[in-house]
Amino acid sequence: MSSGVVINTNVPSIQASRVLSKNRGELEQSMARLASGKRINSAADDAAAASVALKMKADIASGDMAVRNINDGISLFQTLDGAATEVENILVRMRELATQMNNETYASADRTAANTEYQALLSEIDRIADNTEFNRTDIANGTSGFQIQLGAAGSDKVTFSNVDLNIAAGALNVTGTLITTTANAALAITAIDTALATVSTNRATVGSNINRLGFALSNAQNVSQRLNEALSGLQDTDYAAESANLARGMVLAQAGTAMLAQANQAPQYVLALLRS
Repeated sequence: MSSGVVINTNVPSIQASRVLSKNRGELEQSMARLASGKRINSAADDAAAASVALKMKADIASGDMAVRNINDGISLFQTLDGAATEVENILVRMRELATQMNNETYASADRTAANTEYQALLSEIDRIADNTEFNRTDIANGTSGFQIQLGAAGSDKVTFSNVDLNIAAGALNVTGTLITTTANAALAITAIDTALATVSTNRATVGSNINRLGFALSNAQNVSQRLNEALSGLQDTDYAAESANLARGMVLAQAGTAMLAQANQAPQYVLALLRS
């Protein structure tokens, strides 16, 4: 503080101008936060929080995509389960025919007619296995498995087991069976029972994949929610607090402007001394 009355250096005016500039900066910052809804509008507002927010945004975007990946995986295995269900229904019908033709009350022509349907059903199982697709990708003819990204981290992925519904490759062990004689029909029943057990195991595998993905989906959605909450705390404007800061800043800016005007008038007091 100056120790005398001077006019070349108006210290009170300089001080008032400095404080007013600081207050105006805080007022403009409050206005920007209220206008944008963001607490961080530039890295200068909070460099550390801006850095953390950037990483969180990347993880949230990737995590949300992982949620879509998981949903796609669930849809894939639901499609596969639908195919396995139809194969199971076909095998049940084939066993019904084999059981019917294992009875000696039928003539040769009857067995031939029944075998025609039986062979058509065998072909349909292969057709289902070869043509069941998800996003134009074969999923029921022995593909080794499907790798699904379950989270934001590059390593957070799992290969889920697949199933083979194809009888031509022997997966269901009914290739070449006939029901043209009672002996053949009896053999067909045994083979179909084995095939049904295989399909049952396959559906259990598919069901376990769907259930696991369901839990993975729930976890991914929870992670996304918590990250969004954390990001909101870092970058979103607290309107209650910022409105109070705005009101305070406006009062201080008005008061600072008034005091600056008063400080600029102070050198005129020297004239009073000279007149006296």
